[in-house]
Amino acid sequence: MKKLLLIFIAFISLSSCSTKPKQSIIQDSKFGGILTLTQRGQDPKTLNPWISTEATSSQYGGMMFLGLLKFDPDTDEPLPLLAESFTISLDQKTITVVLRENIFWSDGEVIDADDVIFTWNTLLRDQVAVSMTRDVILVDGEFPQVKKLDNRTIEFTTKTVFAPFLRNLGVEIAPQHHVEAFIAKSQAKSLEEKQKAFNNYLSIKTKSEDIVCSGAYKFSKIQAGERIEFIRNPLYYEKDTETGKALPYIDKIIYSYVQDDSADIFKFLARESMILGVSSSNLAFIKSLETKYDFTLHDLGPSTSTNFIWFNMSKNTPEPMYSWFNNRDFREAISLAIDRENIINNVFQGLGVPLNAAYPDNSPFYNSKIRVNASSELEQARKLLQVNGFKLKSNPESQLHELYDSKNNRVEFNVLTNSGNRERELMGVIISENLKELGIKANFKVLEFNNYVGRVMSAQSYDAGILGLTGGSSNEPNTGANVWNSSGRLHAFDPKHSQENPITRDWEHEIDRLFAEGVKTMDFSERKKIYDHFQEIVFEEKPFIYLASPKVFTAVNNRLAGIRKTKYAGVVPDLAQLYFKY
Repeated sequence: MKKLLLIFIAFISLSSCSTKPKQSIIQDSKFGGILTLTQRGQDPKTLNPWISTEATSSQYGGMMFLGLLKFDPDTDEPLPLLAESFTISLDQKTITVVLRENIFWSDGEVIDADDVIFTWNTLLRDQVAVSMTRDVILVDGEFPQVKKLDNRTIEFTTKTVFAPFLRNLGVEIAPQHHVEAFIAKSQAKSLEEKQKAFNNYLSIKTKSEDIVCSGAYKFSKIQAGERIEFIRNPLYYEKDTETGKALPYIDKIIYSYVQDDSADIFKFLARESMILGVSSSNLAFIKSLETKYDFTLHDLGPSTSTNFIWFNMSKNTPEPMYSWFNNRDFREAISLAIDRENIINNVFQGLGVPLNAAYPDNSPFYNSKIRVNASSELEQARKLLQVNGFKLKSNPESQLHELYDSKNNRVEFNVLTNSGNRERELMGVIISENLKELGIKANFKVLEFNNYVGRVMSAQSYDAGILGLTGGSSNEPNTGANVWNSSGRLHAFDPKHSQENPITRDWEHEIDRLFAEGVKTMDFSERKKIYDHFQEIVFEEKPFIYLASPKVFTAVNNRLAGIRKTKYAGVVPDLAQLYFKY
């Protein structure tokens, strides 16, 4: 950190003669200009959103291709995108979508129902696109029926009511004429040959003139290992409300690759990037430069990701740990002993909040009745342990009190996390110190990521773990089904339930029932009640003990307009709406 500060102090000194851009230079129009941004990492693997498996490729594919629906960045309500409207049948199994009139691909061809049918029935259902998207779309193991009613109207029908299906209508729609022509050039006949051909569709070597898209921007060029560029699509459907001219306002977007915070901040202060994600460790430094460098720092509230500690409750866990970890009061005592306020202050520099449940506070499904105490409650934890037969003994050698169970076993176990995540490493150290106050010896160890994951998934060679999950399930709880269903692949606290290893906990059966029930109605209030109950069970039983979440901050150059703080989409809910003020 000292090295980082020295670099920036030198940079500031060298640039002290610089001044803010003159605001007297006013453009006649919002249109024009180049937006410079940064991207962590390297080149995307592909520009094809239907086969992408990593976030960068999906992001760029999503810039170029639109789905039928999107979700409001402030309310999370479904909104038309390529669709003009949509209706849900009384039995909630059929969604009828009507496309907008006069919408076009970037080559001038009309976007119509045939493109939707091709995307859903050929690329996804028939698996020309080898994609994880298909697995998400299946309802009770069956692909929905997708039928063309006329050139602008498509009907989607599922076997049963499946509330998350509405989100699937955000899947990007492909240009049938362009994809079919590309595959035809390869002379592919069999499904395997077509899959191979489609895997090369929209590679990062594709020429800009060979791309047909529907989004606000289309790929322009890539400088391998350095940057990727996009140019405006003049046939994008959105229009400026005053002039009627097609959006987007900005002509070009350039993403430069950076590998760390230092490079990212340097580019931002040098005005080679207009937007900067700011970590809590860098916040004070960045805040001090806000006026000098003419930017605004936005507090976006808590992260949607979750951090937690959990115990291996599977039958593979040896005694006496199996009995400890499967004791609800033991898990409760651990939670009470954890000083979340300390985590917030020392891991997130005071810029965080206690994490109460599986969903963060800003999720529409968050149960606001659930609250943990930010500070540790050691006396209450000790009482719980005492009631369950645990007792403290003095160790004259260490001059410490040590916790023993009713069978005189010293309470000691290992807590693992993965290397490379400084925040979780610090959490592990703090938790170990907190548990020492209870007389528990928690040996905190950091493992290489693949080794760590392998141990967790096998459930055979670890005691406890610290992990984090991204916020994918915040706005649609069913995306977390693989974590919470007893048969889920990420059911970390007791994986691989089977006939040989059946569920024995009533509350796990109830969670299974709730997740099955939660997808059977489109009514938000009914779904909210179901997932509120789920959160209450998790809060009571504590298979995961939630810790704390950092706040998220973004710095934006004041030249850039069209920025606004949203609840679910950061400060840039729509790239097409961005423009330069001066």
